[in-house]
Amino acid sequence: MKSARQILIGGMLAVAAMAAAASVRAQIQTTGTPGSPGATTTISGKQLPAPDPKFGGVITNDALKSKPWWAPRIVPPKDAPNVLLIITDDSGFGVPSTFGGVIPTPAMDRLAKNGLRYNNIHSTALCSPTRAALITGRNHHSAGFGVISEQSTGFPGYNSIIAEDKATIGRILKDNGYATSWFGKDHNVPAFAASQVGPFDKWPIGMGFEYFYGFVGGDANQWQPNLFRNTTQIYPFEGKPGWNLVTGMADDAIDYLSRINQTAPTKPFFMKYAPGATHAPHHPTKEWVDKIHDMHLFDEGWNKLRDRIFENQKRLGVIPADTQLEPWPTKVLKNWDDCTPEEKKLFIKQVEIFAAYEAYNDYEIGRVIQAVEDMGKLDNTLIIYINGDNGTSAEGGPLGTPNEVAFFNGINAMPVNVQMKWYDVWGTEQTYNHMSAGWSWAFDTPFTWFKQNASKLGGVGQCMTVSWPGHIKDVGGLRQQFMHVIDVVPTILEAAGIPAPDTVDGIKQAPIEGTSFVYTFDAKNAKEPTRHKTQYFEMFGQWALYHEGWMLSTQVNRAPWEAFGPANPDPLNNQVLELYNLDKDFSQSQNVAAKFPDKVKELKAMFIEEAKKYQVFPMDASVAARIVAPRPNITAGRTEFVYTKPMVGLPQGDSPVILNSSYTITADIEVPAGGAEGMILTSGGRFGGYGFYLLKGKPVFLSIT
Repeated sequence: MKSARQILIGGMLAVAAMAAAASVRAQIQTTGTPGSPGATTTISGKQLPAPDPKFGGVITNDALKSKPWWAPRIVPPKDAPNVLLIITDDSGFGVPSTFGGVIPTPAMDRLAKNGLRYNNIHSTALCSPTRAALITGRNHHSAGFGVISEQSTGFPGYNSIIAEDKATIGRILKDNGYATSWFGKDHNVPAFAASQVGPFDKWPIGMGFEYFYGFVGGDANQWQPNLFRNTTQIYPFEGKPGWNLVTGMADDAIDYLSRINQTAPTKPFFMKYAPGATHAPHHPTKEWVDKIHDMHLFDEGWNKLRDRIFENQKRLGVIPADTQLEPWPTKVLKNWDDCTPEEKKLFIKQVEIFAAYEAYNDYEIGRVIQAVEDMGKLDNTLIIYINGDNGTSAEGGPLGTPNEVAFFNGINAMPVNVQMKWYDVWGTEQTYNHMSAGWSWAFDTPFTWFKQNASKLGGVGQCMTVSWPGHIKDVGGLRQQFMHVIDVVPTILEAAGIPAPDTVDGIKQAPIEGTSFVYTFDAKNAKEPTRHKTQYFEMFGQWALYHEGWMLSTQVNRAPWEAFGPANPDPLNNQVLELYNLDKDFSQSQNVAAKFPDKVKELKAMFIEEAKKYQVFPMDASVAARIVAPRPNITAGRTEFVYTKPMVGLPQGDSPVILNSSYTITADIEVPAGGAEGMILTSGGRFGGYGFYLLKGKPVFLSIT
């Protein structure tokens, strides 16, 4: 129970926060002559969009005797910063050089040198959920994304629908006068709304982002992605051998920023920059593959890589000096010395491609940052660079794979001698590749486990750099306060002087659930206790609760590549509970549950209350089974599908479902006298799906799993 003093302090903080918000709203800033075409104003932000102002001119029967009046243009508060929000994919704490990794990430290093490093920021353990939390400032279940959109189920916390009472940061900033954009991965469109018929209200342009250039879904072939500009499918790679989305996206972002700057140089921008890297498939260019190969970073194997990263982290001071490293998990992954020569050769190839992808991605991020500086806008640009939306992915399994799609079809142990057939083309358009989980474990150093494992810091422990020249004086400093991605939205709003709205489109808004970390920008607050006191975690029935330094965690009972077995029938109670004091145990390596049984009970009860509050129930430990669970589909009830013209890019959620069904495919075609070859109908591609085509004049049906 809280003491009277704690309650009083909490009340004082709440009152102070409300007073600050009211103060922001009261300080309306205007420029120009009221009613003139050039007049501007800020808004209270209480209601979005802002209500139309009352006409202030004069109307008579005669226009010559009337006085025109224009509503002022809405602008953000004076000195509101540009915002560049960067989040990479499937990258653990020990990946970037900024935090002790061996892969060079000079763009992140640059921001750390000129800003701050954060070693205690957390994700949700999975893609869509983290990204929903990031753009709404609410927990992932609150935002409808308890899992990825392709696994959505018909419960509020899991339906993959960001509700109307949870406006995104894009919408809030747009209505306050920002130019808003989203580049790269969008894994927050419901799978049943991802086709060209929409609806588009849950696409970026429907959620407040005025410009979108990227792909919809969890991953993308970087050589030939399923790419959109706003809602129109585009094919910039056609006729351009060697084109790669990592560069193509940076090019488009730079072009967009240049157009905005030249058209309206005083208008602040908000850009969400979310590359597909380093989610599989790992698709770097040959230039970067050669650079990394020549560095020989991984020749000694994953055990020594882990030790090296750990030493680097202590040397850089990004982890406490007394941090401990758990023994290598030999029950899950074998030691490097136990690998065969052929395995070592393949595994080194796999990780070099991954590392090249990471380095290449960071380089292109650096180009975008440099473009901001070249425009003269860096000094008033808040840049938040989050390394990873979860820990490093182990979905390639212990052996890795040349085809990640095979994992989702239950093939997660392709023999090494079979994989060697793709050795020379690994990372090219001929593979949809992923690396061995041994490397993933090392890249999550000093933590354990991986993406998907929400009860372990290897799944949710990220790192971040923040730069805001002129506002962050303690350049190069380290911040160790506990944070979560839901804290990003309130941080941006506070930095911009813009309050969270009470209503949007007439809908009362749910409270922001994150806590601003602007206070950490001030050097005098470097050691201040975290203001984010409590945070739950849950993914696929594995769960944890952080509270004031303590972390209650379920023992990991499923490796990420074990997605097809029977699910835990009672994920709330059928668990082995572990307890960690993270204030003394940064790496979550010392389980003290036996010493503090009352703390275990207290935190479990607190988790249940948090779970009720944020729509976590009903908990579901199934993984693969949810991919084929029933969900809305525009094909529902239809028994016939007719296509009369060429059509590409139709997502599975809006195309005929032939899984576990009887079906007939009929094609009316004209075959020239000399014969013909070619595709008639296909779903998927070379890495998975089915195809109906002519080969040497004969019809062929082929299904690939």
